[in-house]
Amino acid sequence: METINPDSLVGRHCRLLRAVRDNSGRSRFSEEPLIVREVDNLGRHMLLVQFDDGSTTFLFPTEVAVQN
Repeated sequence: METINPDSLVGRHCRLLRAVRDNSGRSRFSEEPLIVREVDNLGRHMLLVQFDDGSTTFLFPTEVAVQN
């Protein structure tokens, strides 16, 4: 049985607070990607976000503002 975390950010859109590069090397800034996964790795909390064209990248929570 899967437990749903009510504080989860997955499925919400976010606003980038600074320019970032996606996995393809494109610079992104004015977009509002979708948060598709939250990951804890080596003591760091990260968000996997997906842009409208399907490209993804990992970001730190301090690099985005989560939309309501």
